[in-house]
Amino acid sequence: MIGDIPIVSFDTSTHNELLKDGFRAEIVLAGLKSGLFFRFVGLSIDEMVATADPIKRTALFAYCARIQDGLSECIYPHNELTKRMVVEHHRSPAVFDWRTVDVRARDYERGIRRRELVADEKLSADQRMDLKARKKEYEDMWSGLRPELEAVFKKYGEAPPSTFRECIARLQSGSNLIWNMGKLLYDHVSETNASETTVREFIDACPPFRAIIYAMLLSWYDRAVSPEDGEKFGAGRNDMFMAVHLPYCDKFITAEKYGEQERCLREVAQAAGLETEILSYDDFYDSFLVTV
Repeated sequence: MIGDIPIVSFDTSTHNELLKDGFRAEIVLAGLKSGLFFRFVGLSIDEMVATADPIKRTALFAYCARIQDGLSECIYPHNELTKRMVVEHHRSPAVFDWRTVDVRARDYERGIRRRELVADEKLSADQRMDLKARKKEYEDMWSGLRPELEAVFKKYGEAPPSTFRECIARLQSGSNLIWNMGKLLYDHVSETNASETTVREFIDACPPFRAIIYAMLLSWYDRAVSPEDGEKFGAGRNDMFMAVHLPYCDKFITAEKYGEQERCLREVAQAAGLETEILSYDDFYDSFLVTV
């Protein structure tokens, strides 16, 4: 456990589930206030802001405000959070501690309470457009690599790994892909040409950064590497980028319809060495049937 009080975070799908779950939602809300700390994740706030229907958007944030009545805070989405980690490490690598980096999104917290994030239709439309564009960029980036990688496997007479864990084992035993991916992210923020040693040390020292790298690797494996009869992972960009928030909570709850995000995040947590428990909304609800 991270601290004395268990910390819970929700994926956007869980916030949506609360909205339509009636009586069960009241049990979950009561459970959150019975000895749990809630940590909003910025990417979920961004997705809720992008909700096109203003009535639904208002209702979503009404539930968020009710959660705020208990112990809670919000942390930034993956891009700002990762940026702050890299900046702090680049400034003082010898004393870097990811747990002391300030990633609390106080502006998001005020926006929930004051409804600033609800009434701005232009902000909602802009956010919706941005998320859609970034989703397409993400999918195109990985799928565009498949022909090139298929040619490489064919050239060397090697079969692609049939599971993600086999893929990670191969990468960890001799490939530079993991640290090169980390270097791209690190250099983009720090505007430096970081050494291999620097990047590897940062990956080891920063679980949120490590989590997002393995999340991207899972998408890379699924879209560009996995053979026709290999393991498949269908979670999209935002579902995978939720991984950066996993080290900040003890329990991460997802209500994604077919359980794909839950399965994918468990794979990422295992690969990145994270202890976070990833639960379905139903399992989280069931946990209160005895304790509430």
